[in-house]
Amino acid sequence: VAEIVPQDVALTTFSMLFSRQKGNFEQQMSGALDCKNLKDDDTILIVEGCSHRQTCDDIGRVKIPALMQKYTSKKLNFEFCSGGDFPDDLSRYALVVHCGGCVLNKKEIRRRLELCEAAGIPATNYGMVISLAQGVLERTAAPLLKK
Repeated sequence: VAEIVPQDVALTTFSMLFSRQKGNFEQQMSGALDCKNLKDDDTILIVEGCSHRQTCDDIGRVKIPALMQKYTSKKLNFEFCSGGDFPDDLSRYALVVHCGGCVLNKKEIRRRLELCEAAGIPATNYGMVISLAQGVLERTAAPLLKK
């Protein structure tokens, strides 16, 4: 999309809008940038707020892991949780990548992000990781940065 949208037109993602509305935008942007520090054999937790039926090209279970492997050039391990599931112990994860959280309320999104922060685990979201991997994170974040 970024290739066909003129540079003078604002561009962002659904997940990034939800991060600004319900999450902690700055924490999640920092988490996206931490993708650059991932190492071989790091384990990434991919979190989906809903419990939809997965498809063969599922964004959380297929597309994001593939993008992250390609972007980092690292051998990463991925674990997944969905719906109301969210681990109490996050210590084995190098990064948590959360969906936009459209079916979760603000309190639940913030609770999860606070657990990550308390454990010292970087957290980001789908839109930020995708934007980073596609080289457009700065552009997609620009409309949401506080001035």
